Amino acid sequence: MRKKHAAAALLAATLILGTAACGNDNGNTANTANTNVSDDPSATEGPIDIQFGSGADPNAEFMAKLTKKTGETWEDNRWTRLYKEKLNVVTHYKLMSQFADYNTKLKLAITSGDLPDVFPVNDKTDLKQLAEGGAIYEMGPIYEKYASPLLKSIIEAETKSIFDPVTFGGKIYAIPQKMPSTNGYSHLWIREDWLKKLNLERPKTMDDLYNIATAFAKQDPDGNGKADTIGLGINKDILYSSRGLFWGYGAYPDFWTKDAAGKAEYGTVLPEMKQPLEMLARMYKEGLLDKEFGTKDETKEMESAVSGKLGMFYGPHWLAYSVEKTSDIDKNAKWVAVPLPSEGGNAVHIPLENATDGYLVVNKSFKHPELLVEMLNVYVDTMFGETNQFDKFWSDGDIDSLWNIGPVHTLMPSLDLEGHQDIKKALANNTTDQLQGVAKGFYKSMQDGVVGMSMMFGPTDTPFAYVDQTYPDSILWSAFSGAPTPTMVSSWSSMVEMEATTMTAIIQGKEDADSGFDKFVDNWNKLGGKQVVEEVNAPQ
Repeated sequence: MRKKHAAAALLAATLILGTAACGNDNGNTANTANTNVSDDPSATEGPIDIQFGSGADPNAEFMAKLTKKTGETWEDNRWTRLYKEKLNVVTHYKLMSQFADYNTKLKLAITSGDLPDVFPVNDKTDLKQLAEGGAIYEMGPIYEKYASPLLKSIIEAETKSIFDPVTFGGKIYAIPQKMPSTNGYSHLWIREDWLKKLNLERPKTMDDLYNIATAFAKQDPDGNGKADTIGLGINKDILYSSRGLFWGYGAYPDFWTKDAAGKAEYGTVLPEMKQPLEMLARMYKEGLLDKEFGTKDETKEMESAVSGKLGMFYGPHWLAYSVEKTSDIDKNAKWVAVPLPSEGGNAVHIPLENATDGYLVVNKSFKHPELLVEMLNVYVDTMFGETNQFDKFWSDGDIDSLWNIGPVHTLMPSLDLEGHQDIKKALANNTTDQLQGVAKGFYKSMQDGVVGMSMMFGPTDTPFAYVDQTYPDSILWSAFSGAPTPTMVSSWSSMVEMEATTMTAIIQGKEDADSGFDKFVDNWNKLGGKQVVEEVNAPQ
């Protein structure tokens, strides 16, 4: 229910009644009564203007760099020109704001009834309200009719359960923007140069992790003669920023697992949480963590890493783009991603959800909902089809964020892993000149000086070297991914807030990791947790 990675957090929040699309007499019975769709979207007079919503940052640094280099903008770039050429679609943004603000602005748009034609929604409760309120199209029949085989193979690659969160009353109301589920990995990033300086081995167990954090905090690894370094980085979003540590103990916070009887249970309230919480509380007490973590977000945590004050942290692969800047301050700095250590050195299981970057919906007042699917067809063919132009639409020199400068996107879930595998093989065989598609685009970015790409997808000591060792054999798939239950709708936000407050209090020593955790579980159940678990496990 919580935001899972930086590319998401796009949501709608209150019920709105939309107006039905204009009818036509094309005899198209493939779509339901609330869906009147033109059979041929190109058979219209003149261009079709579409007002989009987007959680992109209009002032993004990479876009300013691209505009300076090529003249491209959010509304006029290689993607929007492609959609104009292929579908006669003209792109406008009715609502664009970085994801932190998108929520508030979309709420206002919903309240006023002034929604974009096509926009992403990430909050499942709000999506349900929009669907049941008649504000958006039923997209299931439209998807079945217009989606190309390639688009279907990508969206459904990790099973059709991806449609569960957008299905209400047996009807599909949104198109998931499929993303690699491997985005859900949490990797252990560590300063290799600090390890060597202090004559330490890479961690394999949780005891190793503790000992390294102690050395990094107490033995002056930056050599400035001051006790100003942090052993292990965490931030105020405890259950996200430290989830890789919890996994090392066989605990899975903010995740639905299955018990021995096959019933879904919520990981945050299980007893396996106690040991990792005790470890973090001990580390906090001994000064191995940032004493101010409770008020700092991921950006502040990364500032500590880049400034050379942090030696180790858990996080997703894309944080390579943050820590690559460490070498600007210390030319000897070297960050690597190592396999997740575990209690006793046992195998670590990685909990993943069928990942998306929000769900695309179509305003009921827009006349051509099929164009959303047609645009996605063009997108996947351009990126992953037999005659793909991946390198052109993935990057431009050292600017490698071009895949999401268009108004819609969806990525092949094996994209990152296959790119790593192909590059590793080509480097070993000295055949990098023969790379194609994704790997060619990735390798070109590496050669163009995008250090973060090498840190993520290089052959060794990288996040995807670890993914290659563990996916899919070590994966635990979520036991629940459906629409919010009634009690979730009414109480989940309060329950999540209580989770965050309690976990922080335990780590800071204000609550006991044993009795304080038990009290939290009891309160969680009383607040609605017991009812939520029953609803999740109820027959559908």
